[in-house]
Amino acid sequence: MKSDIDIKDDVYNIISSSKLKTAVTGSLCKRGRLFYGTGTTGKEDICISVLANQTSQIQEAFVNVNIYVQDQAITKKGNTRKEENTARLRELCQLSFSTFEAVHGSDFRLSMSEQRVIACEGTSEHIINNKLLYQTIND
Repeated sequence: MKSDIDIKDDVYNIISSSKLKTAVTGSLCKRGRLFYGTGTTGKEDICISVLANQTSQIQEAFVNVNIYVQDQAITKKGNTRKEENTARLRELCQLSFSTFEAVHGSDFRLSMSEQRVIACEGTSEHIINNKLLYQTIND
């Protein structure tokens, strides 16, 4: 059986050696995200969390890999507001698809289950929420 910690380690290792990791401006973390006085790090951080872990012979777990992307300032008619950084979100979404398309580890399989882009309440950021399906067979 694999614990949440084992699963996070496997996903962390996949991301840490990927183009996705080198493309983001922030850090990769297995815990929570570091916050500063503004409520954000000002960087593109990747955070991993295990949502559900079914411990049976065919073990399946859902894992969230969230990527935080700063909004960009848009000025129209003298008014400035924050909007999603569409080009950057699109680029990181595609890198996520490439990274998690069909991963085969030594004793597990990882695949993309769902991807969404969500506005992050209370900050000027959007989150790319990659929901992954982690599968392994226990003896």
